[in-house]
Amino acid sequence: MKKSLLSLMVAASFATSANDNWQTIETENFKVHFPKAYQSWATSAANELEVVREKVKEQQNRVLEKQVDVIVFDPYNQSNGFAIPSSVDPMMAFFATPPQSDTVISNSSGWQQLLVLHEYVHLVHLAQPTRSEWRQKLRNFSSAYDIAHNPTPRWAAEGYATLLESQMTGRGRLHDNYVESLITQFAKEGSLPSYSQLSEEDGGYMAGSMAYLVGVRFLQWLEHNYSKEQLDAVWTRMQAVKKRDFDSAFTGVFLEKPSKLYRRFVAEYTHKALTQEANQTALETKRWFDLNYIQTAPSLSPDEDKIAIVSKDKDGNTKLTIYATEENADAIKEFEEAQKELLEDDAKDIANSKPTSFKKETKETLNSINRKGILNPVWRDNSTLVYGAFSVANNEMNTLHQDLFSWNSETGETKQLTQFANVRRFTLADSNTAYAERVEYGYSQLVKINLTSGEMSDLTQPSLQTVYDFPQYQNNKLAYLKTELNQNWALWVKDLTSNNDVSVPMPKGYQFLSYPKWSENGESIYYVAGVNGQTNLYRYTFASDKLEQLSAGQQVMQYPMPSKQHGLLYLAVNSEGPDIYQLSDNASVTEVTERALSPKAATDKAEQPSLPPAKIYQQTAGAQRDYSPSNQSMSFTLAEQYNSASTALLHVGVKGKDLLNKLSWQFGGAIDNKNALNGAYLDVKYQLDKWQFLAHAFDYKLKTANQYQHPDVLAAEEDATGAYLQASYPYRNGAFKLNSHLAYGYKDISDSHNQWLALGANQIWQRDWQTFAIGQTASARIYSGDSSHGSWQGFDANVALFGKAWNMPLYVDYQTKQRDDMLMNIGGFASSLIKPEAQADRSLINELPFYTALSDDYQRFGAGFAFKQNTPWLYVSQHELNNSELATSYGIKLNSQFDFAVAPSVLNDINIDFGIAKIEGDTIQDEVRGWVGLWYSL
Repeated sequence: MKKSLLSLMVAASFATSANDNWQTIETENFKVHFPKAYQSWATSAANELEVVREKVKEQQNRVLEKQVDVIVFDPYNQSNGFAIPSSVDPMMAFFATPPQSDTVISNSSGWQQLLVLHEYVHLVHLAQPTRSEWRQKLRNFSSAYDIAHNPTPRWAAEGYATLLESQMTGRGRLHDNYVESLITQFAKEGSLPSYSQLSEEDGGYMAGSMAYLVGVRFLQWLEHNYSKEQLDAVWTRMQAVKKRDFDSAFTGVFLEKPSKLYRRFVAEYTHKALTQEANQTALETKRWFDLNYIQTAPSLSPDEDKIAIVSKDKDGNTKLTIYATEENADAIKEFEEAQKELLEDDAKDIANSKPTSFKKETKETLNSINRKGILNPVWRDNSTLVYGAFSVANNEMNTLHQDLFSWNSETGETKQLTQFANVRRFTLADSNTAYAERVEYGYSQLVKINLTSGEMSDLTQPSLQTVYDFPQYQNNKLAYLKTELNQNWALWVKDLTSNNDVSVPMPKGYQFLSYPKWSENGESIYYVAGVNGQTNLYRYTFASDKLEQLSAGQQVMQYPMPSKQHGLLYLAVNSEGPDIYQLSDNASVTEVTERALSPKAATDKAEQPSLPPAKIYQQTAGAQRDYSPSNQSMSFTLAEQYNSASTALLHVGVKGKDLLNKLSWQFGGAIDNKNALNGAYLDVKYQLDKWQFLAHAFDYKLKTANQYQHPDVLAAEEDATGAYLQASYPYRNGAFKLNSHLAYGYKDISDSHNQWLALGANQIWQRDWQTFAIGQTASARIYSGDSSHGSWQGFDANVALFGKAWNMPLYVDYQTKQRDDMLMNIGGFASSLIKPEAQADRSLINELPFYTALSDDYQRFGAGFAFKQNTPWLYVSQHELNNSELATSYGIKLNSQFDFAVAPSVLNDINIDFGIAKIEGDTIQDEVRGWVGLWYSL
């Protein structure tokens, strides 16, 4: 719901590929697949899916007739989900971890209900069959058409699912006070996104959320100013016999382009925000620390001389920085000297105005290592912080857990305190004791943690109906947030001596609630609550039973930090990210006399048809069985490769797989127009727990004289038939990964044959400090074979060092292949016909045609760099045969492999390869050669 579909699909492929303990519940309209540990969550979801389907059908007057595959799991230990709107193979994925109180998806009757509704609306909205017979036949031919040709802009797709999420429940992001206060703040600054920015996932603070948060408000504005029927007509027109994009379908109904009406919406919304601001009393506060972009979870040290805060930049780099809290005298002096020098140079010039705050002095910084993140730092003492980060269990391939770590800012030492605890926010009672919210398999609970041993004990029982957040310890009392189904968040305080719980009063009509924080003496507690589209800071004093409001909608407040030395600090959000402010001691305070009677959420804004109250269903929803990979989806494939040194191939085939990619296969053929290379292939891959088995069969004809660069090559004709079998097993220990394999290959060429056994391993290790990184890969393979000409042996080896300096990736590598009593043919490119690992008698080189040379010894030295990650490499390679130079190539290249296990089969096993290079050598024609290809290879 929040992250990009690509990253979520990758996470799903990681989490499903190595887990064989899956079950399936099949209802009339859904098949829900899940690991056994998620039995209760998945059983309830299967019931919820059927309820939601009926209500969406009633609301939309349209429904998916196809049975939908659903995955329930939790790869990130975070809240999310996604849908793949294919009219042929529709599917959804639900991440079981519920959202925390301060997120924009926290306002729901229940996480499961919100998730099911939002993602199913995507399918009904975007995966409707078209009324054009020929286009629907094309969609039936391959799921790639649906995904590549979805004409709905992101803001309309996400905005519409968010609109129905709110209309059918009376909750959701449209009716969320925190979200409304955020968007109002952007509007007051004139920073609402332009129409062209509305669908972007990057580009500024909260840019990726605007498709949901602003998109839903624009769609509601269209319904209110025009009609629901007109908006619905846009979706109907997009599936018409006449082909239309979104703008055409929209303009034909509203008689204006969406971009023009959006500008009017922004004008009206901004006017409303500015009118609201004009009627507000100014808040007596001042900026204490000017920050940049994403800043979260500030924490004052016990001595209050330091403040720690987690930041994330636009490239996703995360770090924990400790700043001095005192004024930065050096920064002030530097500013004053600069202004003095300015006026000395030009007495008539006007000096810069003095900033309201100067950047605090940076004391220490901890960078996130290997993208494990840094979350919710809490001071253990005045030099040590405890924080959360992600971890991976040894030999657990890619499922992430949240654990606690410590960092001594004086020595730089970091230490892992818990092992795969799945804890989120926490508080410290002393240097050895923490209280935390733990969430596992969708169950939330409060736990007590011994930080020395890592042992946990239950404070509350695990629950699918109750979610906890923000535990805060003070004077043997534990404040915490709790929400139950169909309720708002509520603030409770547990006396750890008597184990009694009391609730903290809330203002009448509140909906949002987060960021509780004890006062320095423990007599009061602060929190942020939302009422009537605003979020404000409140303080409740226990002895006097007094509830006070400290703001009136002037700012979007987060993380109050009461202190003895600095007064009341807090984060205030603006369109460029949060800054830290200091509330004046003289700021006006209003006592709140009208209080909420209960945390029960108001759903009066729900429209008919509406969903029933959320619940955790326990009854059986359908037949349950072990997950079977025999349920296959199939897709036709079309692929193309071109290589100016050798030939061009057109691939036509059929692919199939089950949802979790346990069993996948493909077969097809490849031809070129010069009859240089053509043939057929068959691939089958099977996953059993962590073991992976691969079978590849091929039959091809290669005529070197028909290649584009045939003057450079040896005259040869291959009429080859063969097979390749491989079994592999992965191992992981932290950042170290190893995949070992055993393989057998057979190849028959005319009147000769060649067969071999191989034992090999691929290994990788890296350490990533974000701006800088270092890593290495190594692979090795030994062969023992026999052919018509006798027995032979050989080996392959490849080593590479790679890294990143100032965000610029670079590498150096070395490869060698040696054969005793057998010659390798040098040159050519990989394809579905010719898999490199299945061709022990080849050394494939894109820059050279097939059969450029024959040799028993090949070596390559290479190096390259890129300007940023996931962009093409500028590279140079030197190729040698028997220690004599064959050729040097240099240019630009990119090779990527994509395997989105849970996606339709056409989006799996994709190879993308392109390059342009200058090739030089004494026996090679000097010229620029290029290649480009997209093909499938299991």
